[in-house]
Order: sequence, then C-alpha cells, then structure tokens
Amino acid sequence: MSKEKVLVLFGDSLTDYFPMELFQDVEAQVYNRGEAGNTVPEMAARAEMDVVSLKPDLVLMQGGANDYLLPFYRGAEVVAGQLLRTAERILEKLPGTRICIESLYPMYTKKTGNGIPFWSEGKSNKEIQAVNSEIERLCGEKEIPYVDVYRELIGEDGELPLSYTVDGVHLSRKGYEQVWKVLSGVLTAEKFLR
Repeated sequence: MSKEKVLVLFGDSLTDYFPMELFQDVEAQVYNRGEAGNTVPEMAARAEMDVVSLKPDLVLMQGGANDYLLPFYRGAEVVAGQLLRTAERILEKLPGTRICIESLYPMYTKKTGNGIPFWSEGKSNKEIQAVNSEIERLCGEKEIPYVDVYRELIGEDGELPLSYTVDGVHLSRKGYEQVWKVLSGVLTAEKFLR
C-alpha cells in the first residue's frame, strides 16, 4: 500500500486564511502552514519546522505581500530572491519534493471613502508586477514551477476587484474561489486532484 501524499500550503496570511474546505477533494494530507504577518525571512526561519518536518510531496508556496507592504520594502529583486532561496533550501533537504511558487496577489490601492482601513492604499500593482516578473524569471532559471495567480485576480482597471477583498489586501471568499481555480489546475496536473 502506498503512503498518503502530503501537500503543504506555505505562506503568509493569504495562505493562513484560505478556506480549507476548498481542498476537501484533494487526494493528500493537506497542511496549512500560512502565518499571518510573516515576511519571507520569517517564512524561511520556520521552513524546517513547518515544511521540511512534514516531508511533503508538494508545496504550494506564497509569500512577499508583507515584505512589500511594510516600510522596509527593499525592492523586487530582494523579495523574489529571498523567496527562491527559501524554496531552494527546502529542496536541498527534500530533493524529492516539488515546490510551486505563486505570484504575489494584486491589491486594491485606491481610496474607498467608506472607512475601511486599506493597508494597500498608495501602493502600486505595477510594483507587485515587478516582483512577480522577478519571481517568474528566477523560477525559470531554477526550474521551479511559477503559478500566476495575479492574472486571475486582477480587474480590468488594474486593481483587485472590491468583491474579491475584505480590506484591499486579504481576500474574500469570492477572491479565494478565483485563487482556487488556478491552484486546482496545478493540483490536477500534479495528480493531487482528479
């Protein structure tokens, strides 16, 4: 009898808050290892405990939103480089594991006037695209699959649609359903879903 496959979702609050019932048909033991507020270096610091120790077959990795939102944002190359180095360290310890790295998600960056505290106000989806371009480039160099979730979430006006978000950054149920469309395709290709 073959062992049950293991899937780890590894990221920040966007992973942490993912509605796990969407994964109910996944043919694997699924672990959500999202941690709200984490930057990529904080994810790297807990990778051994939260990912490597579980010996996953597949890791869906998402991170970088907090690195961009916080005042000490150091640029697309730094965030993308840290994300890829974290993935490579996991792969060094688990050479049989597959890691797919997700793009950063778009944000709603305009004023709403309705009193909702939008953390992303004044930020730029163009800069998020720059981070994503660098992640995609590095993934290509390192032969690590890149998963473009950004494209599924961005509205025609270049913003995350308000119906997809609760505060400009974090997703609503409807937003997560859009992400699931992309991730379920990855899971089907990786034979975790039929």
